[in-house]
Amino acid sequence: MVFLRRNKKIKDTAYLLFTEIVKQSRTPEFYSVWKIADTLDGRFDLIILHLSLVVNRLDLHDDNKQIALLIRYLQEVLFDNMDMSLREIGVGDMSVGKKVKIMAEAYYGRAEAYGTAIRSENVTDNLKTVLIRNIYRDREPETIILDQLVSYVVAQVKCLKRQTDENLMQAKIIFEEVN
Repeated sequence: MVFLRRNKKIKDTAYLLFTEIVKQSRTPEFYSVWKIADTLDGRFDLIILHLSLVVNRLDLHDDNKQIALLIRYLQEVLFDNMDMSLREIGVGDMSVGKKVKIMAEAYYGRAEAYGTAIRSENVTDNLKTVLIRNIYRDREPETIILDQLVSYVVAQVKCLKRQTDENLMQAKIIFEEVN
């Protein structure tokens, strides 16, 4: 019974963290200042970016079973959210599964790309490449805009690293403000 209660608590934490990730991803400056497309795809891309940053931070402790479970539940919340969103916009039942699968593959690919860029020796250049491909969908933004977004991502990585596992396990997450 304790196991089930602990899992319920971790699932609740995953929902709360995901809510904060979505809230951060909806910051208006992403769309108005940094010229990210204010579309379903643009919003999806920003959610994936922020979720990837959080998962990357949590994944620093891959030997912790509770954190591994939180990561899994965060991803499940994402996929459930995708399913619900597709249904809300009128995608038919027969197509939802296929579309969620495509979106899940996009998530895993992008999460890997962000993680690799963040852990690389040349973080700035690698992040620029990944952000152009995934956030701007191969449309190269003005240099200053791209530089600002890269700085923002690097600041988020540092901010997340400063946060304790205990706080994250309680859904107490802080993101740097968008400047």
